[in-house]
Amino acid sequence: SLCDMKIIFLDIDGVLCTSSSYGKGVNNKWGTYMFDPKAVIVLNHILQETGAEIILSSDWRSHHTLQEMRDIFAHNFVFKGPIGFTPHSKKYSGIDLEGGRSEEIKMWLELHAWKDDIKWVAIDDLNMEPWLGRNFVHCPNGNEGIKKTGIKDKILNVLL
Repeated sequence: SLCDMKIIFLDIDGVLCTSSSYGKGVNNKWGTYMFDPKAVIVLNHILQETGAEIILSSDWRSHHTLQEMRDIFAHNFVFKGPIGFTPHSKKYSGIDLEGGRSEEIKMWLELHAWKDDIKWVAIDDLNMEPWLGRNFVHCPNGNEGIKKTGIKDKILNVLL
């Protein structure tokens, strides 16, 4: 039920796409970078352990429909695709990317009346900890993204 829902607000660049992904170019029908296969293994483990659903907070949501994003996730062998996108905040600008993206996540949570019953985590290479506190897990290393040692356990600790 929605009451027990777990949500992952997920970024892609620097989280699922790492420097090794960018080296491989954009040779698929969407013209997108492939996800790092080792990052996908970690994400799949998190999804299977927690039963969480993905809400995409990444800028990729500006360039693709939800169905396209679901297809891109499937093409990259992710266990399940996103069920939605965070809304676009007018505050989101080049000057304050972290604050803007945090705002979009908070807007999504406010739009859903059952927000108090959900466990959620935001995963990003932008540091949104000042805005999102213990619900935020930072991927500080663009070479490693979500596969960096310790990240998976931090995410599981928030969701479980």
